[in-house]
Amino acid sequence: MYANRERGASADEERKRRATARPATTSARPPAADADSVPAALLALQRTAGNAAVSRLVEDGRRGGASGATGREIVQRGAAPGEVVQRAQEEATGGHGGITDRAGGKIKEKPTNDVERGFYADMRAGKHPALDGVVPNSYTAEQVRTMDGEKGEGDDSTHIYIDNLTFGMKTPKVLDIKVGESTASKQELLTSMSKADAWKKKMKLKAADKVTGSADRGYRAVGGTGLKGSRRAIGRESEQIVQGFSPEPSVYDALVEKLTHVRAAAGDSGLAFIAASVLIAVDEQPATESPAAAAKLNLIDFAHTFGSGQLSEEQVKKYRTRFDEGMARLITDVKAAGAGKKQRRQTRSGPPPHGAAAVARLASTQAKQDKCES
Repeated sequence: MYANRERGASADEERKRRATARPATTSARPPAADADSVPAALLALQRTAGNAAVSRLVEDGRRGGASGATGREIVQRGAAPGEVVQRAQEEATGGHGGITDRAGGKIKEKPTNDVERGFYADMRAGKHPALDGVVPNSYTAEQVRTMDGEKGEGDDSTHIYIDNLTFGMKTPKVLDIKVGESTASKQELLTSMSKADAWKKKMKLKAADKVTGSADRGYRAVGGTGLKGSRRAIGRESEQIVQGFSPEPSVYDALVEKLTHVRAAAGDSGLAFIAASVLIAVDEQPATESPAAAAKLNLIDFAHTFGSGQLSEEQVKKYRTRFDEGMARLITDVKAAGAGKKQRRQTRSGPPPHGAAAVARLASTQAKQDKCES
């Protein structure tokens, strides 16, 4: 009898536990799970990225399990859904913190890694001529000290010094777009960190690429003037953000031309760009020019840039292709946004009352009538 009571009590407790563990209705939110458990972490990713992303990450984790990273570590370092995006206008270089003005705002000082510092040093040495005019001009710390008179400040071993894209603009509007379906290469990460850390970072960025739409779209917005919300939310709205960047169709025409030039220059450079960005700026109150004439664009963020001298030809080709495809999609979307604005503007103004031929005939008839009357 006591055994039956114990079994009954256990069954009741199990039913209560199950009822608590699942939502009472389809609209109820899943209960908070233990933050240190792998299922809890996977549930968090499932809500943001979907079942397919969870399956892929788990499978990747099984194949690379020797690194020691757990499912919890992958997800907790993944999408960062609550992270607030800094305004690109405040940076004007596409950097992500620690950036300061130099030379009266003409130059931005940015802390970065050896790869990006080496890239800009190579640019100054003329080693990547295809990228001239596409990449911001850069300077040595000594040159910057001479410009702004702050002797003793600046260090080429920790910082870069590059042109501020919005310098001279009265009311700049900026948009920072990261290009490529993938923002991390495990092989490239292995050149600067351990196997375990490289795998963890790859999984983190892979999740971010999925939930922001980069993996499918080939690019994502990461910051801009007036943009608010998490990186995930901004990334998912990238196409709408591009469409709303400017009310002027001519701005989009100018950007298509500049983006096409960047795409060609990147292709001619022979380099692979991972997590590089195009930084777009337009002056909404230009002094003498139209907004389209004042539009500017740079290719930036070279902390994960490499050529065949650093990694295999296969890796270089893979990421060059991904960057090129992302640029192609971005150009298509910018072109479509401009065409849409032209169409809406034409629709609002309405068609002319007569075609050109009809207007000419009407004018000729009127002239004949006037001649007869005279």
